[in-house]
Amino acid sequence: MRMKSITKVMMSLMLLFCMSFAVAQETGNVPEKLYNDYKQNGIDKTLKNYDKNPVKGNEYTFLSEPLNVLGYRLMSEGDLEAAEKVFLAQIDEYPNEANPYDSYADLLMEKGDEEKAKKHYQKAIELSATMEDLEEKAQMLEASKTKLAKLEGAGTELQFLEGKWAMQNFGYQDGKKTLRNEGNVQFTTNENKTVLTGTLHNKAGDYIGTRIITYDAIDEEYDMVWIGNSLTGIDPSTIKIEKSSPQEIVMIEKFEEDGKKRKVKHVLKKKSDEIAWEIHDLSNTDGNNPVAEMNFKKNN
Repeated sequence: MRMKSITKVMMSLMLLFCMSFAVAQETGNVPEKLYNDYKQNGIDKTLKNYDKNPVKGNEYTFLSEPLNVLGYRLMSEGDLEAAEKVFLAQIDEYPNEANPYDSYADLLMEKGDEEKAKKHYQKAIELSATMEDLEEKAQMLEASKTKLAKLEGAGTELQFLEGKWAMQNFGYQDGKKTLRNEGNVQFTTNENKTVLTGTLHNKAGDYIGTRIITYDAIDEEYDMVWIGNSLTGIDPSTIKIEKSSPQEIVMIEKFEEDGKKRKVKHVLKKKSDEIAWEIHDLSNTDGNNPVAEMNFKKNN
């Protein structure tokens, strides 16, 4: 009797194993099977067949979802009409997941529909807030927010600095503005206009340092580093734009100095080929009066 029970248990386990293996075989190559179905029967019939597939509606697998994989493959092959149907079907299948909207927005970008793409990137960002997997959440936010930022022109507020400028640095002593030094700064950007680099030299032409500024779409602020000529490493800070107009830029810089958190307001007043750049210390004062000032004049 005992032997019969053991035999029954073993048979049941073997049956379960075989069933699991069969399901794995059935679902493991779903994207490839969908693609082959598409090649033979067209996308409409393929999606109807997928509706009957046991994997539809299963636990969401993020980027490896069958329709997600298929959609990008069709998009890479240039069949945007079929890819659009696939991505829309993925949204119908998982309406509360972020990535289907991001994927569809990518398709819309390929079609040149930027306004509609913006809405779907924004939808993906909103749904990312509900994601439980922190790694996938970070990956999703990085993808959607950076693409949306590029579409909206975020991170371009400081591009007007590009070029070569004569520079004067002033300090304040007992309320009086005094000239500290003079020199030149040249700002350049990379090909994609995502990194702004300012190289400073004194009046004699000696190298002083380099300032690198780039936009962080995730935190919606600029990251900045100063690399001096004194072998002291880099000085990092962040910049948040508070006001941006053709005449004036107001931004808040935060950094650490000697283990203490510092906060500085920069006010850039633009006029033709000149910039009056005021620096206000907000760490220990109300910041009403500037503690330093820079005057930039464009070198043609």
